[in-house]
Amino acid sequence: MKKLLLSVTACLALIGCSAIPEPLQVTETTVLTDYSEALERGAAAQGEQARWGGVIAAVRNTENGTVIEVVNFPLQSWARPMVSDQSDGRFRAKIDQFVDPVVYKEGRSISFVGEIGAPEEGQIDDYTYLFPTLNVSDMYLWKEIKERPVQVDYSSLWYRHYYFTRPFVYPAPVVIPVGDRQGSDDNG
Repeated sequence: MKKLLLSVTACLALIGCSAIPEPLQVTETTVLTDYSEALERGAAAQGEQARWGGVIAAVRNTENGTVIEVVNFPLQSWARPMVSDQSDGRFRAKIDQFVDPVVYKEGRSISFVGEIGAPEEGQIDDYTYLFPTLNVSDMYLWKEIKERPVQVDYSSLWYRHYYFTRPFVYPAPVVIPVGDRQGSDDNG
């Protein structure tokens, strides 16, 4: 029984680790510093390992590499940023290679793994801002989520005489993707 329990636990641990994209995975013993903790501690957090992510605000290529300015958002369990209307702030991700700004464009979700660097003073419009920095060892650019408009058909919820003759039949609304009607053609 103990062997079965251990093997099930090991399988679940492996499944949990595999949910995070490979470039963002770290060893189990690695202690990761949260963005808000690094923000509070400032230079004291320098040199610690971190996994941060968010939405790209700007990309700047230099002779020494690339700096990506990121609007920080908390990460889901699989390391994808949970984009919302509230952010903890921004950070700068420093990468030792060229990153194409057309691919890594403003508004894309991205996650990084790396070592926390020294905070840098910079500007957001006319506002002076102290950016936490992350010296990136690896990163993952998330695919864009394409939302499709849908229409909900509630007609199955309307009164029908057979609902009272057949016990435990509960209708449900039907979700229909807009533009995916069967039998329709492009000629209208």
